[in-house]
Amino acid sequence: MRYSIKKGFGILVVFVMVFTMTGCSLFDSKEKVYSRYITSMLDINYKNVSKDYTTLTGVSQKDAEAVYVSNMDYQAHNLMNYYGIKEVDDGTILSEFYYLAQSIFSNAKYEVTNVKHDKDTDTYSIELTVYPLDTLENSYDQVVEYIENFNARVDEGDYNDATEVEYETEFAEGIIEILKNTTGEPGYMDPVVLEIPIQPSDDYYFVSDEDFIKIDKNILYIRETLNETNIEEE
Repeated sequence: MRYSIKKGFGILVVFVMVFTMTGCSLFDSKEKVYSRYITSMLDINYKNVSKDYTTLTGVSQKDAEAVYVSNMDYQAHNLMNYYGIKEVDDGTILSEFYYLAQSIFSNAKYEVTNVKHDKDTDTYSIELTVYPLDTLENSYDQVVEYIENFNARVDEGDYNDATEVEYETEFAEGIIEILKNTTGEPGYMDPVVLEIPIQPSDDYYFVSDEDFIKIDKNILYIRETLNETNIEEE
């Protein structure tokens, strides 16, 4: 069977599952509580650090861990989509990308740098500074070279007798190996400052889905200009 030549990169974070929960008021000042809430929400989603999150939201430890697992599963699928990898085996490739997602996002870096209070409207917003991870950027050229070499082998007919599982698995394993070699020593791009409004609701508060997605898109740096030298699928 002749397989189509692999295209380059897709779009990361096409689908983002939003994992925020409503917090409840405590005895601390609103500024301190809101700052803790934002930090704890990001900590549970990316690092599986749940202590402050359970305190502020009232969810159980089990439910908090489920938030982390679900987010890592979505991030794994996003990575696979970005590199054009199909889920054709028994779940082994997905598991590899799940562990990669854990490794990558455990290094997520962010901090609350200010809490703003508009006294006229009695509303609050968080100034959040995010330091985008450069993991995918550091491996970009190596991945491009790998894809070009893989495409050349496809064009030469090396995979004509391969099954779809064999073909997709070999391609995925090459990407996985490259990423494994770049996740151990994380670096960061220039910081991005985001203003995140706190949405109040009686004694509760939360961050909107749109604002969480805005934060998520800045956790991991993605080059906007995709590789244009890739050959179109046949």
